[in-house]
This record gives sequence, structure tokens and C-alpha cells, in this order.
Amino acid sequence: MLSTLTRLVLPALLGASLTACTASSFLSLTPARPDGPWVNGHPTSLTHHPDSVQVRVGFIRYEPAELVFETEISNYSDRPIQVAPETFYYLLLPTDTVAEKQLAKGIFESRVPSLDPEVQLRQLAAKLDKQAAKATNVSWFEILTSASHIAEDVASIKKKETAEQIAERDYRHQSDNAYFEEQREQHAQQADHLYSQQVNMEAVVLRKTTLEPGQRVVGQVYFPRKDYAQRLRMVVFFDERPVQFDFTQATVKR
Repeated sequence: MLSTLTRLVLPALLGASLTACTASSFLSLTPARPDGPWVNGHPTSLTHHPDSVQVRVGFIRYEPAELVFETEISNYSDRPIQVAPETFYYLLLPTDTVAEKQLAKGIFESRVPSLDPEVQLRQLAAKLDKQAAKATNVSWFEILTSASHIAEDVASIKKKETAEQIAERDYRHQSDNAYFEEQREQHAQQADHLYSQQVNMEAVVLRKTTLEPGQRVVGQVYFPRKDYAQRLRMVVFFDERPVQFDFTQATVKR
């Protein structure tokens, strides 16, 4: 029989274990000054620059290694302006004594530059070409395997094989051929996935643009993730003029 102490402690331990299993948390990144319109469920910050340029920024989502922001720039001036997202960056701002110690250790970088969209697209295109080639080409390993199959079939002519040996050889050859077909199919699926990524990125990413008077541009900008930062200051440029937006990053438990 269970002792009185065991009967009291065991349910508590089980309850704590279940709580630990069901508890979860996620990161949240929100504007420190959410004075812009909500866009697709996301709060934004809005700034009217003295040069008659309006800039709106909102955080969209976390990727495995990136932060994704959406930026809208409207040109209400009487001259064209240039938007170059590869010049954007964010600063990591210390907020308390712990952060100040991290700053002293060099954890807080002076700048975290955005990911150049043209470089991202070129890298994606290169991956797509590689997977597409593997989906259609025959590897040296497959050529050598096919040659060994032919040699084995030729050599079997002079041998007296049993039905079991013939069946085993045929099964082995078919399995090898099926393996190579499966590999090509996997590369084809990866190529399809990369193509979808490429088409989507070309449609939504913010790229270097000249805005004429009365025009606006909307696009997504990617940055490397820094999960330990509590405050970020994103700096957006047009015609080399900086516009700043502060964000707060926190862990939310649910």
C-alpha cells in the first residue's frame, strides 16, 4: 500500500508534470508606438516626414532565422525619392541592468542590417536551379550502378542460376532503380517548393525602387533574428534620410 506521504506527494508531482507539458510560450514583437492602422491583424507605426513622405512599418511574422516587417512608403512630395531596403537596419537597445551587462560583453551590436532582397532572390534561384538539375539529371552513382547491373546480367548468362538467385538479382536491380527514381522525385518536389518561394518573394518583398510624386510602395523586409533583445529600433531610409521605429520583444506564455 502507498504511504500517506506518497499519496500526498504523487498527485502534486503528476500535476506539475502535466502543467509543464501543456505550458507553452512564444515570442511577440509589437510597435512601441502603435499609432498606425491595423493591417491584416498587425498593429503598425506611422510617421509623416517633414519632406512630405509618409512611412508605415509593422511586424509581420517570425521565420526560423529572420524577422519579417512590412514597410509602406508614400511619396507626397513634388520630387522622386529612392527607396533602398538593403540600407535598412535595426539597433538593439539595452533596457535594464542585465541588458547593460550584455552590452558590455558586446552582445548588443551597433547595427543589424537587413537582408539584401536581391541577394536573397539570387540565392533562392541558385537553390532552385540545383534542385531542378538533380530532378532531371543522372548522377555518376546511378551511371555506375546501372553499369554494374549490366555487367552482372551479362555474367549471369554463363552461370547456372537458380530461380531464387534470378529473382533476388532482379529484385535488387529494381530496388536500385526505384531508389534513384525516388531521389529524383524528392528533388522535383523541393524544386517546386523553391519555385513557389521564389514567386511569393518576388511578389511581396520590398526592392530598390524610385517613387515618383504621388506613388507609394509596400513590401516585406527581412532581418536576422535576435531573440534575446527586448527592444529594437528599426531604421528605414528614403533618399538616405532615416526614419526610426521602436519595437518591444517579449516572451508570451499561454
